[in-house]
Amino acid sequence: MKPILFILSLLLLVASFSARAARSCVVLQYHHFSNNTPRITSVTPAQFQAHLDYLHDQNFSVLPLRDVVLSLQHQIELPDKCVSISMDDAFLSIYQTAYPLLKARGWPFTVFVSIRAVDQRFKSIMSWDQMREMAKHGASLENHGAAHLHMIRQRKQESRTQWLARIRQDIEQAQQRLTDEIGIAPILFAWPYGEYHPDLQSLLESLGLSGFGQQSGPVWPDADMTALPRFPMAAQYADLEGFITKVNTLPLPVISALPKNPLLPIGVTRPTLQLRLAKGRYSRANLRCYLDGRDDLDLIWPEDMPDTVQVTPRFDLKPGRHRTNCTMPSSQKGRFHWYSHNWFVRNNDGGWYAEY
Repeated sequence: MKPILFILSLLLLVASFSARAARSCVVLQYHHFSNNTPRITSVTPAQFQAHLDYLHDQNFSVLPLRDVVLSLQHQIELPDKCVSISMDDAFLSIYQTAYPLLKARGWPFTVFVSIRAVDQRFKSIMSWDQMREMAKHGASLENHGAAHLHMIRQRKQESRTQWLARIRQDIEQAQQRLTDEIGIAPILFAWPYGEYHPDLQSLLESLGLSGFGQQSGPVWPDADMTALPRFPMAAQYADLEGFITKVNTLPLPVISALPKNPLLPIGVTRPTLQLRLAKGRYSRANLRCYLDGRDDLDLIWPEDMPDTVQVTPRFDLKPGRHRTNCTMPSSQKGRFHWYSHNWFVRNNDGGWYAEY
């Protein structure tokens, strides 16, 4: 759909919304749909069915992810109970299990495709024909890079210029192959492993793509359009009780988050997250923050920095990926404001080679 037609159609939708229109949406992230794949990246078919049943029974609006992003960019309101469904890596179980359930409901979904695995015809990955079929029935195929790289890992003896050129080539290769095979150029990108860096974000912006990570929380207009959040759905994080909490979340009104670079300097293992919140009706005492599920953190509200909180762990982070989540009850019963921030910790030798 051409941008002007898209905007006009959304304006018509906005006119039909009730007074409970909103400026945010929850994006869900899935990988495998199976009882037999690694639990850390899987939901069972029964879990996924329960997720879809809840969304249907509670009258959620399931929107295409492209429409959600364009709505945020153009300041167009979204439904109050807004959800978008995304899946990473183009696993075959998407076609075999998730696609029939979504097709039966007429619900859109997005698959971020890492194209090299498709071209090499891995048995666990969908074919181009299967993806073309899904594209005719509500699926959007978007960019996940060519080789599913750890993009923040700059190789030894590789200059910054060489590193960025290598990553650009990987993204552009995937962009061209998806355009050739599906017939629609991607406008969205998902960072492999949820790993991003300010230099890479600038690169992505120069390519005209909006980016998604794997940190949790709703998307909203003030979020960084090169590293938008999604709620990962897998293992214990996909149980129905937790799912209900997450799909009903609202954005924590963070107007500034420091540091902007989630890749920590060598030797930093207790990073401080500084959040400045928009003025609003909330209580400092109600803010709760967790790092990797632990709450032994210091929360400090500096007197000379209004509406700003500094969050620091009382323990050292090991090399690898970590996440600080901050939540606060909203004025709507049973709903929480949510914000998530990534940390990428290097090995002591300065590398980024940890196993996780």
